[in-house]
Amino acid sequence: MTVAQSNLRKKAVILGASGFIGINLARRLAENGFDLTCFARSATDHWPTGSRVILGNLVNPPSELLEAMNGAVVFHLISSTRPTAATGEAVAEIATNLMATVSLLEATRHMDCRWVFSSSGGTVYGQTDAARISEEHPNVPISSYGTVKLAIERYFSLYHRLYGLDFVTARISNPFGPYQSAIGGQGLVAALFDRIAAGRPVEIWGDGKNIRDYVYINDVTEALLLLGERGRAGETYNVGSGVGSTVSELVAKISAILGVSAEVVYAPARGIDVRRNVLDIGKIGHELGWRPAHTLDEGVVLTHRWWQQRQLGGLAADDKRNLRNAL
Repeated sequence: MTVAQSNLRKKAVILGASGFIGINLARRLAENGFDLTCFARSATDHWPTGSRVILGNLVNPPSELLEAMNGAVVFHLISSTRPTAATGEAVAEIATNLMATVSLLEATRHMDCRWVFSSSGGTVYGQTDAARISEEHPNVPISSYGTVKLAIERYFSLYHRLYGLDFVTARISNPFGPYQSAIGGQGLVAALFDRIAAGRPVEIWGDGKNIRDYVYINDVTEALLLLGERGRAGETYNVGSGVGSTVSELVAKISAILGVSAEVVYAPARGIDVRRNVLDIGKIGHELGWRPAHTLDEGVVLTHRWWQQRQLGGLAADDKRNLRNAL
């Protein structure tokens, strides 16, 4: 499929639509006039009104999901696990993420659809001293999570070579913003807001000087939209801020905006935590003209605004509209 053809698609399917990225992407796609199908194991009230909802799991996808994917841009956001140092869940990761994805690729390889796979901008690269990591950097994952993500990337590439499967891969750094939950263990910004505001200790693994690339969620959804429309088939694109910040700096920013001093407890460093991870975003900028519109400070302020409204128990209709416009 050519880039010109992909621009004509106004039908989208989100796999994993009830997650943090999925909710925000669904809202962005609806605002852009897409015929939208949301697929997840459970529904959420945060999906846009008028979205088609299909519930199920990727291991045994319902037939109506396969029908919905035909002619659509399919955003694959599903991941049933999170990075850990252990390998005890490796078999489950392979079955529920890798094998399920390959089965779906096999079932749809002759369909007319375009895939955007959400990979990991951190775990697939592993340890490195590079100031910024480009897409050509060696891939040496140090967790089962990153290994599975990379394996899925490789299968997308294989199906592209064998069958002309139309796909792009987005290696996303550390997204944050509205609708992120601290419960799943992957949202540091969300966890810091909850813990610091409640006066609970903030546990930091290591010395707090690990550097990460934090990118605001609206910038992520804009990048995914552009990749779905104009990304080069078979290519991989980093999606991040291109700027590194330490964990301690992030704690200080959120403490300042809340007006609460954080109680920090240091724990031994984990084997799955790389020392530095900042993405080089030159490729997506050069090819698609994308750059993040929000700095970390701006994104944290907007996230705090949403967090405050959530703490008050919900948003009135006008407030929702104003907040959406502000974001």
